[in-house]
Amino acid sequence: MDLFEKYLQKEELSYWVHRALTDKSYKAEYERENHKPFNGAVNTDLGTYGDGVIKLGFLELLLDSGCKLTEEKSQWESDKYLVEKVAKHYQIIEKKLIHKNTKDENLPNDYNYEDTPGENKNRHKYIATAIEAMIGAIYKETNDLKSIIELLDSWRKF
Repeated sequence: MDLFEKYLQKEELSYWVHRALTDKSYKAEYERENHKPFNGAVNTDLGTYGDGVIKLGFLELLLDSGCKLTEEKSQWESDKYLVEKVAKHYQIIEKKLIHKNTKDENLPNDYNYEDTPGENKNRHKYIATAIEAMIGAIYKETNDLKSIIELLDSWRKF
C-alpha cells in the first residue's frame, strides 16, 4: 500500500482528506438529500494547492535529469495523466471515492479523458482535481515533500 492509498483510507479521520474528496458539485446533492444548506469545504482550492505540490515534486525529480524539463514535467502532471493513469490505478470511480452530485450528467464516470469543445470541455477535471487535492491533503498532514516525491516517482510507472 503506497502513501496515496494509505491516505484514501483516512477519510473518516481526516478533515483534509474528506475535503480533498468533496467536489464542488456535491453541494447540490447534499442539499437535495438533507434539506439543509451544505456548510462543508470542497476541494477546489486544495486542488490548486496540491497542483503546486505536484509541480514542485516533479521539478525536484526531473531537475538535472537531462530531459527537457518543462515538457517532461507537463506530461506527468497533466489532467489527462492524472485521470487516465493515476485515478484509474486507485479505482477512484469504482470505489466511489469522490463526493459529487451523482445526478449531474456532465460528470462522467469513466477514465476516458478528452477535451471536448464547448461549454463542458473538461468534464473529467473533477477527477484530476480530486487527485491534486489528495496530494495537497497529504502534504498538509505530513509536511513531507520527500515522501510525496517518492510517490510521484512511482506514478511514472503507471
